[in-house]
Amino acid sequence: MVSYEQAWLDHKGTLALRNNLSEDIHNIVFQIIYMDISGNALDYEEFSKDVDIAPGMTRKIDIPAYEHGRHYHYYKTKDEFDNPAFKIKFKLKSYNENKVANASMANDVPDVDDDISGMDGTFSDLDEDNGLPKILSPDTGLIVLMLFIVFFVIALSVGLYVLVAVMAQRRNRSVVAWILISLIATPLLSIIILLFIGNDNNAEPL
Repeated sequence: MVSYEQAWLDHKGTLALRNNLSEDIHNIVFQIIYMDISGNALDYEEFSKDVDIAPGMTRKIDIPAYEHGRHYHYYKTKDEFDNPAFKIKFKLKSYNENKVANASMANDVPDVDDDISGMDGTFSDLDEDNGLPKILSPDTGLIVLMLFIVFFVIALSVGLYVLVAVMAQRRNRSVVAWILISLIATPLLSIIILLFIGNDNNAEPL
């Protein structure tokens, strides 16, 4: 929810809802919890609304005003007569009939009356990025890539040492000595040297 408005003379309250999905929203079921200024629950009501909201767009819908007969007003709506004020908490239950709010929506959406600017919108819990399992999040993908690079470097290094050992053995040279040389220098340098010096014809076949 982006905002809510209700003055003390209004017969209806007005919700501003934003769709953060990549699909159209056609209807929603949601719960409004009414609270006093201290945050104590006063009442609640569930609503089902047929509404069309395109991806990324915001639309206003009306609901019956809370305690209209007693001149209640939403506390962020200007009132000069010291009428009773209230806050609300918005809780999404389901959308598009067959799509039920996921586990993340089981908890209350942050109070719109406390910090509207800090909210992503009515359907923030349905945002495709926010709805991804953590294993598919961008941060996890970066970690997987880094692990793959580390594994590749280790595998390449081991492969070069094995190649040095094979080349040394085929040239009748000490495998242990050339592995030590590779550790002191680099396997790549050892491979180049072995290519140039060729076979040790004076040594006994290993």
